[in-house]
Amino acid sequence: MLISYEELSSVKKVMEVEIPAELVEAESRRVTSEYGRQVKVPGFRPGKVPASVVRSGFGKEIQDEILNRLLPLSFREILTEKGLETVGEPHVENVSPLIDGAPVKYKVEFEVKPQFDLREYRGLETDDPKIEVTDEDVDKMVERFREQASVYRQETERGLEDGDFAVIDITATPEGGEPKTEGGHFRLGEESPLPELHDALRGRKPGEQVSFDKTYDETAKNEEFRGKSVRHDVTLKEIRVQEKPEVNDDLAKSAGGWDSVAVMREAISKEIRHYREHEAQELKRKHLGDRLVADHHFEAPDAMVAEEVNRALNRYASFMASQGVDVEKAEIDWNKMGEEFRPDAVKRAKRSLILEAIARKESLTVSDVEVDAEVRRASKEADRDFAEVKHRLRHDGGYESLRESLLRDRALDLVVKESRAREP
Repeated sequence: MLISYEELSSVKKVMEVEIPAELVEAESRRVTSEYGRQVKVPGFRPGKVPASVVRSGFGKEIQDEILNRLLPLSFREILTEKGLETVGEPHVENVSPLIDGAPVKYKVEFEVKPQFDLREYRGLETDDPKIEVTDEDVDKMVERFREQASVYRQETERGLEDGDFAVIDITATPEGGEPKTEGGHFRLGEESPLPELHDALRGRKPGEQVSFDKTYDETAKNEEFRGKSVRHDVTLKEIRVQEKPEVNDDLAKSAGGWDSVAVMREAISKEIRHYREHEAQELKRKHLGDRLVADHHFEAPDAMVAEEVNRALNRYASFMASQGVDVEKAEIDWNKMGEEFRPDAVKRAKRSLILEAIARKESLTVSDVEVDAEVRRASKEADRDFAEVKHRLRHDGGYESLRESLLRDRALDLVVKESRAREP
């Protein structure tokens, strides 16, 4: 029974609930009976333990079980009566003790999905860029194939020229510091944080040594160099000259199995066009999603925003790990980063709610077959067993979450399909 109901905001609610004594007593008898059939007590046959003995020996466990059943049940019943859909976990407090013949009262604070008027989502204007692929675009990709198929020969007769690769040992000695030697290689003439190195080695032959000094400012990447003059002693060990293959049918065959240069260029052109069309479509989806958020004004539940922030942080952590960063040891202020991610998280939470509303209005659905197809695709990519992945998703709620995600995508597909190109 609802005692009081207060709206703290459009999404935050608090209410006091009373569970009638007769319901508490009925559930108490039911739980006690179940325990009596399960527990083993010396001197009594299984299933024949008196209720008084059960309550005496397992009173705390029985009370916890009663509350674990009655509180969620009563909470869901009131939500159904009021037509509310919660998000996140409710916060329960002030639960009264279980006393024979007395009702149970408790207070619960929770968040709900906001109610809002769905604005127009058909016929929204969006940019529809013209997709073009030029010969220059294809040439750049062919040049990549040439780069990948290149061979490198050592040059010993002449000095280092722009475009050559220099293999070096370099010893850096900061003023008042210890020398440190490193090996490396670079391409002469390319943009570099140490252009003095290029100037010093240009025209030099393998085996020659050069030296130069450089004074670094306070923004130097190496902390030991900041504000100091550093002496650099360099030995040119090798000169490697890149030799690219000619653009002919042999290159076409080795690069992608194409029969000729003409077939290769046509295939490259189609691939570039496909990529740009996909990119343009994704930009259109983002623009229209942002437009939906801008057209609707309501409060996003903190629980949904927090979930979006956590997803963003997890994606960032995965990216950092992929770059070789030890995330556990890295000095990252996750709280500050979470605050930086929050504005976009709010937008994503609102967009999800709007797309859910569109899906309901349009009676859109996603079948089990479609969800299974997505699970099968993801399982294959991760080299996991489909049945195992599906079972895990069914168990932890991920299966229905995936269905909801696909449903939102379907709603956005509808918005994109019904959009119209902006007039030039």
